[in-house]
Amino acid sequence: MMNVIPNMATVADLQRGYRALVDKIKKTGEPLVVVNNGRADVVIMDIEGYQAKAARLQELEEESLLEAGREAIEEYKAGKIKWLKKGQKISDLL
Repeated sequence: MMNVIPNMATVADLQRGYRALVDKIKKTGEPLVVVNNGRADVVIMDIEGYQAKAARLQELEEESLLEAGREAIEEYKAGKIKWLKKGQKISDLL
C-alpha cells in the first residue's frame, strides 16, 4: 500500500541522483513526486506499477459501465423508462 505522504524529490535531486532515485522507485514500487519551484510537477513510477494501475483503472471503468447497464435494464423492465419523441427535450419530461 502506498504511503499517505508520497516520496518527494526536487528537480535538482533528480538531476544529481537519478539512478539512486530510480532504484528506490523500483525497489519500493512507490511513485516519486518531483517538485519544481515548490510545486508538484510530475510523478515518476516504475513501469510495472504503472501497468498495474492502468489495468485496475480499466477494470473499474468496465465494472462501472456493466453496473450502469444492469441498472438501465432493471429500470426498463420495471417500466421506469420514458421515451422522447422527435424534437422533445429531457427537460420536457421533468
